[in-house]
Amino acid sequence: MGPVLIVDDEFGIVEAVRDLLSDEGYRTATALNGRDALERMRQERPSMVLLDYMMPVLNGPGVLESMQKDPALRDVPVVMMSASPPDFWQHLPCAGFLPKPFDIEQLLDVVRRMIGPPPLTH
Repeated sequence: MGPVLIVDDEFGIVEAVRDLLSDEGYRTATALNGRDALERMRQERPSMVLLDYMMPVLNGPGVLESMQKDPALRDVPVVMMSASPPDFWQHLPCAGFLPKPFDIEQLLDVVRRMIGPPPLTH
């Protein structure tokens, strides 16, 4: 299973989500903008993407558009994260949405729904 790719321009959010998912047993990768996110996806296909809506360099909708055009990435589930109201994102082809701020259980619930429990490690 590929990593959960966490994409947000706020380093504190990336770090907190990465640490939480890693502690739960998920492999993670991170990017601080959309362009870096697409580059990471080309290096290793993620199992899902947690994608911030508003970022510099390339925003969430721009990343989604690029992913939809790429046959290797178009079926990767994307969960958009945003403090924006639903009319900003509800038309986007994403698999789910996390309203900011979100709590730990909301985050874990959406990850488990998209890709299942973390792989067993022994």
